[in-house]
Amino acid sequence: RHIRSMSTSRKIRVGLVGFGLSGRVFHAPFIHTMSTMYELRSVVERHTNEAMKIYPYVKTVRSTTELFDDPEIDLVIITTSNDLHYSLSKQALEKGKHVVVEKPMTIRSAEALELIELAEKKNLILCPYQNRRYDSGYRTIKQIINSKLLGDEIVDCEIHFDRYRPELKGGNAWRERNEPGAGIFYDLGSHLIDQTLSLFGHPQTITADIRTQRSVGHVDDYFDVRLDYGRLRVTLKASMLVREMGPRYVLHGLRGSFIKHGDDIQEG
Repeated sequence: RHIRSMSTSRKIRVGLVGFGLSGRVFHAPFIHTMSTMYELRSVVERHTNEAMKIYPYVKTVRSTTELFDDPEIDLVIITTSNDLHYSLSKQALEKGKHVVVEKPMTIRSAEALELIELAEKKNLILCPYQNRRYDSGYRTIKQIINSKLLGDEIVDCEIHFDRYRPELKGGNAWRERNEPGAGIFYDLGSHLIDQTLSLFGHPQTITADIRTQRSVGHVDDYFDVRLDYGRLRVTLKASMLVREMGPRYVLHGLRGSFIKHGDDIQEG
């Protein structure tokens, strides 16, 4: 399926829900630079006008209802806290809008399946935003695997997304609050699981150790997930207490190994 305006000369008109880190760094700049195809029309900010300071042509609206009711909006991008992804995506789809929603698409699998069914019923596009598929490190290991540079089989893969943040974020950050959808596993685990599924498909078994390491923490800030593919084992790890960073990606194959340090940090 394609967004209806793609078959005409008219630009796809975009409404952005939220202008925090995700909306400000990961979405608005790309929409702005792809101005031949997209037009950032409206941004939902309940109390501020930050988007207009950067993009003076943008309209600020105070509610998602106002945005979803706007017949001039083709595509809605949802960048709110995780617990709102399901309800806002559903409302937008019901209003006939195509939807791009930040990862994770929902915090419960049943909700995701419901949204997929609704989008298919209304012939609309529903897409979770998985920007880490375009990181150079991930694209490199994908090319290595596909080209069989390390042999016909990869037998071990380890992917890290570590940070050193011993203190909680200020400003009552929602990712640090004890509420559904918060914590490092929903936040960073979504990227690593998506990359693994894209590289290797669905595993035979999954085991996970998810815990809170920081004494001041209220949500999980560490995970170690093992995915078993028979001869291949994949390990996904992230922690907020890694002062000295190790490799981001480690691959071992029948004919060699590949180790990748560092990562693409757009928000940096």
